[in-house]
Amino acid sequence: MVVRDPKRVALGLLVGESGRSAWNKYDLKKRKYISTTSMDSQLALITANMAHAAPGKIFYDPFTGTGSFPIACAHYGATVVGSDIDPRSIRGKADRNVMSNFVQYGLVPQYLEMFVSDLTNTPIRKTRWLDGIVCDPPYGVREGLRVLGSTREDLQKEVLLKSGVPAHLAPGYIPPKKPYSFDAMLDDILDFGYNHMVDNARLSMWMPVANDEDMEIPVPSHPAMELVAVSIQQFNRCALSISVRNVEHKMLTTLAGARRLLTYRRVPEAQVDQEALRTREKREEAIGVTADDLNAFRRKYFQGFKDQQQQQVDSETASS
Repeated sequence: MVVRDPKRVALGLLVGESGRSAWNKYDLKKRKYISTTSMDSQLALITANMAHAAPGKIFYDPFTGTGSFPIACAHYGATVVGSDIDPRSIRGKADRNVMSNFVQYGLVPQYLEMFVSDLTNTPIRKTRWLDGIVCDPPYGVREGLRVLGSTREDLQKEVLLKSGVPAHLAPGYIPPKKPYSFDAMLDDILDFGYNHMVDNARLSMWMPVANDEDMEIPVPSHPAMELVAVSIQQFNRCALSISVRNVEHKMLTTLAGARRLLTYRRVPEAQVDQEALRTREKREEAIGVTADDLNAFRRKYFQGFKDQQQQQVDSETASS
């Protein structure tokens, strides 16, 4: 509408435009390569934003999967690196893989490398060069957490074939894996950030929050990693009636009330409490053999599920 003979005219300065259009652009329904554990595009963009992804920065996701977080960081201009313990998720198929997603969105210039590795056996040299880390570590609910290694003594040393060739150099070699503690994984992520991130770099990661006080998981801490933000995503308990792509999170919708997005800042070395750092390095590792032994959240999650089933059976028995 045009106003004739206006009495006042207001002028403004455009500081910036909304980035909401990116939500639709990166919608998983339109993405070429996804899996059951692909992070929702909106949450991936929010995570990258909290970690301050930007041009001229290098970001790393140690649990890449199909590359949702690297794509979100690349959207903001960051150069991205990713790894995953499962080579199948990175390789995908001939025409559908992590790289095909970068091609789809025109983000190939931001793609640095994707490789097979786990956080505790990383080929990345121990030096501070990362500007940010973003990840959604596995919760160990659907299947127990594992890392490369073995609890068997005979597999903890180099195994030679009859030909004298080391077994790990043979074609089709599948390395052994051992159970991994969920709490240890959270601590290892912070340790990795401490050892590999530059001053004031940010680490943003997701972790589950249960609706049962007995299942509550404490927020991990580190003397050199300052917790700057805690964002909570509440789960909708009616979500099971709709189509949910992320199976792992779909299961958590049933019993877990929410999940947290934790954002940390790498404290400059001169400001780190060295005594607290030495105390942390002396901490004992979790003792256990099975996935339930090493993952209290997984154990209590399924125990809560069994308790609910038993309550339902008792209720039906009483009513009959």
